[in-house]
Amino acid sequence: MRSSRSRSSRSAGSRSRANTESPAARLAETVRQILAARNLNLSAVFRKSCALFPGDPRYHISLNFYYDLQTTALSPGIHQLLALSRITNYKLTDWLAVFGFRLDDIPHCEVILPARRTLLLDSTVYDSEARVPWFAEKQWGVPVPDIAPLGRILAAVRPRRADDLPHRSETRFLYAKIGWQDAWAFPHLLPGSIVRLDTRSLKHLPHADSAKSGSDFVLVEHAKGLVCCRVHVGGNNRVTLRAAELPYAQVDFRLDGEARILGVVDLEFRPLVRFRQPELPRELAEFWTPLPLPPVAAVSGLRALLRQARLRSGLSFREASAKSQTIAVALGDRRYFVAASTLSDYETSDAPPRHIHKTVSLCILYSIEFWQFLRAAGIATEQAGREPMPDHLVPRALQKAPPESREETQMDLHPHGFLEALVEEFQEIPYFLRESLGDLTGLPSFSIRDVFWVGGGRHSLHPYLKGAVFVAVDRRRKRPASWSPQPLWEQPLYLLLKRDGSYLCARCSLAGNTLVVHPFSDGVVRRERYRNHEDAEVIGQIVFLVRKL
Repeated sequence: MRSSRSRSSRSAGSRSRANTESPAARLAETVRQILAARNLNLSAVFRKSCALFPGDPRYHISLNFYYDLQTTALSPGIHQLLALSRITNYKLTDWLAVFGFRLDDIPHCEVILPARRTLLLDSTVYDSEARVPWFAEKQWGVPVPDIAPLGRILAAVRPRRADDLPHRSETRFLYAKIGWQDAWAFPHLLPGSIVRLDTRSLKHLPHADSAKSGSDFVLVEHAKGLVCCRVHVGGNNRVTLRAAELPYAQVDFRLDGEARILGVVDLEFRPLVRFRQPELPRELAEFWTPLPLPPVAAVSGLRALLRQARLRSGLSFREASAKSQTIAVALGDRRYFVAASTLSDYETSDAPPRHIHKTVSLCILYSIEFWQFLRAAGIATEQAGREPMPDHLVPRALQKAPPESREETQMDLHPHGFLEALVEEFQEIPYFLRESLGDLTGLPSFSIRDVFWVGGGRHSLHPYLKGAVFVAVDRRRKRPASWSPQPLWEQPLYLLLKRDGSYLCARCSLAGNTLVVHPFSDGVVRRERYRNHEDAEVIGQIVFLVRKL
């Protein structure tokens, strides 16, 4: 009898320890520690939430909050997290991360998921405390070669807080991803390319009588969505969309009534391997009558925001639901899936979804900034806390810091030369892309070793290398084909190392033991031949490039 009680006691103890170590129990304990850091307990939080939001029980934190976290599958709503943020003065972003909602996943998913239609990207870095990889110049005052491994120019130093790094310019740049069904600028801009849009250049768009009319690529918004292309500027405040190669219907629009130009393309982040061939849907090939475009100020309330954002994305409810399944797979949680009927219901109410998972999915599906979504739902985000949580209380993207020598510390304190000039030239660095580079390049272990600086060359041997600044190289692909029937935009580019230590970017083929470089440049340039592994060798295939337009 005593032995039976002993076994029963041990069994109960093991179950108790297992329950204490469960994710739900750990979450409840983390919340308790966060409140204790502010000298708060659950009773005090309950009273404060009722006092701060007396007329709305959605903000109230119940006295059974810990118990509910451990015994139910439901997570707190956005109203409760806002109340916790205001009471503790910790950032709402951090409170969301505590409960598993990492807002930086929104721009990451927008970048890596396939885009049927062109979409604006959310370029927000939500976690300002996240550690971002940073670099310093290795040798000051040493001339930088025309083409060089970036690792020879820059050295990795300790990651820096996102808020401590050089920030964007006063005038915001926009970023867009080119879709495969509205690739008007193909092959100059490929489906899957990410383009940066300079909104300041809108003031300098050419007039109808200008010789430069239609020379720039611009992003145009109309009632059927977004399109990145060249336009013909006509009289009476009208523009006509111009397709480069594919026979899209070249529709004429009245600016500020039927269309608006959002920005001028000045940078392209171009995938050279992982891109989808463009398609020409019938609805965009046939001529159609432009519809009025609602003014930006006219969009008020969540239902109007969702409807306009969905139409701009070119998605039906069924297509958006299917894409949400892809989001659920990417984020590893089926709760991010949204049924088509549920998506339809969301456009009939200004109340946000009960589950934050659905809110995140909607932001990804329709390219809506998270804070814009909350404001449209009537949630006063300005009431949220302002201080970051301590790193040990919140899951944060913390890059592993390399050992920092005295020399590296000295370099980091003097960010001059190449790096300073680079930051000044680009005016802002798209930090929101930092976690997506492996997916964009197809290099799962992407690092600075895979990147080469190519911005010093005055002449390019390929039209897509004109204006190129950086390229990413896949060192596993070292053998060019002997002959390629592919069109220009599909022909692979390679990085070659010559015997004198200089580098060359070009298309090449292998004829026996001879590397033949095929130039594509203005004028007549003779092909160059090198003995393979003697005069030159292939470092790898160029799979991604960043170029100025």
